[in-house]
Amino acid sequence: MVCMNVADFPTDYDQYAATYAWARFAVPWILDPLAVLLDDLPAHAAVLELGCGTGNYICALSAGRPSLRYAGFDRSLPMLRESQRSSAMVHYVLGDAARDLPFRAGTFACAFAVDVIQHIADVPRFFAEAGRVLSADSRLVIVTDSEATMARRSLTRFFPELLSIELARYPALPVLHEAAARAGLRLDRQEQASGEIALSEEFIARLAAKCSSAMRLISPADHAAGMARVRAGRERGETWVSCYELIHYRRANSRV
Repeated sequence: MVCMNVADFPTDYDQYAATYAWARFAVPWILDPLAVLLDDLPAHAAVLELGCGTGNYICALSAGRPSLRYAGFDRSLPMLRESQRSSAMVHYVLGDAARDLPFRAGTFACAFAVDVIQHIADVPRFFAEAGRVLSADSRLVIVTDSEATMARRSLTRFFPELLSIELARYPALPVLHEAAARAGLRLDRQEQASGEIALSEEFIARLAAKCSSAMRLISPADHAAGMARVRAGRERGETWVSCYELIHYRRANSRV
């Protein structure tokens, strides 16, 4: 898998913030494993979401475990404003996750990033900063894609033009593991998380609105052809298959 520079895949999240707030939602096959990690944390421990966007996951987690402290970090102010409408329990911070994070070392007991790593221009720096702000023996969870998950998911089946684009923009898993190891984060475990979503009229409307950033990287004609395949799939009784890699890293007890 070849990873291209994020500049090759421009995405204006400021422009699409309202669409994302309406179209995106926390799916249980990602939310549940994250919630399990928080179950082991003591009251008032701090949790960080890197690239929180409109806050689907950080808001859902804060509602389920309100005794913890939550911070959502994103570089798009309109996205953060949308997230603020969902939860007042989360402290929102504007900034770039590929640069120095504006938090003190050892602040967080857990950090996670959902479908964000492909947007990071400097992956080693991302891991170095994530590792710095984590406390000893804490966790970092990266939710991302691999060649295996891309082959399984409906996004690239209904929109086949996306496969080569997705393979190019997502860092290969060994690249992530190496960068994490250099930052003092060891691979704890790796798992695939998948689920199915009904092809309802509402969900198809979300696809038509390009709820995935990848959809804005293909031509209008290719998107229209993919939407026709989605509607044909619904007529056949198919569902939308969602599949991700969940990579769990653990911060060593001693600082590096």
